[in-house]
Amino acid sequence: ENFHHKPFPGEHDHHDDHGHGHDHTPHESPAVVWVPLVLLAIPSVVIGFMTIQPMLFGDFFKDAIFVNVHAHPAMEELAEEFHGAAAMALHGLTALPFWLALSGVVTAYVFYMVAPSIPATLAKVLRPLIVILENKYFMDWFNENVLARLARALGVGLWKGGDAGLIDGLIINGSARAVGGVAGLVRRVQTGYLYWYALVMILGVMGLMTW
Repeated sequence: ENFHHKPFPGEHDHHDDHGHGHDHTPHESPAVVWVPLVLLAIPSVVIGFMTIQPMLFGDFFKDAIFVNVHAHPAMEELAEEFHGAAAMALHGLTALPFWLALSGVVTAYVFYMVAPSIPATLAKVLRPLIVILENKYFMDWFNENVLARLARALGVGLWKGGDAGLIDGLIINGSARAVGGVAGLVRRVQTGYLYWYALVMILGVMGLMTW
C-alpha cells in the first residue's frame, strides 16, 4: 500500500484515490515540462550513440585526457568486450537489470490494474516486515533513544564534572581561594613588631643552613 509510482494511463479510473492531497486529480505534466525534456533526450541519445566509441575507446580527446592502461587496465578490458553502440543496446535487453525493471512494471500493472486486492492482502500477511521497513530497521529509534541519550548524558557529565567541577570549581575558583588563604596567612604574619621580623629572619637563616 505504500508503493509510490507514476500512475499508469487510465489507472485513476480503476481504483480509489488514497492520496493525502485535497481533491487534486492525477494528471500528466504540462507540455511546458515534458516537451523540453523530450527535446533534450533525443539529441542526447543520438550524440551518445555516435560518440561513445571514439570518446571511450578512441582518440577523441587526444592527449587532453588519457588512461594509463598499465596502471588501470579496466578500460582496455572493457574495450575488448565492446562491439558498438547497437550491440551494447541489444545486450542491455538481455541483462538481468532490464528484466528486473520490466518485471517491476508488470507486477505494478497486475497489482493496481488487474487485481488491486493483492497489495492489501500482502500488506496484512507481511505486516511485521512492513513495520520493520517503514521504521527503517528501527535505526532512527535506536539512534534517538540510545545513542543520542548516551551522548547527552556524556555531555552533561563532562559539563558538570569537567567544566563546572574541575575547571571552574577546582582550578579557577580553587586557585582564587588558595590565593585568598595565603594572603590571609601572610596578613596575620605581618604584625608590625620588630621582634617578630627578627624571629622570621632567624628561622629563615636556620632553614638555609640546614638545607
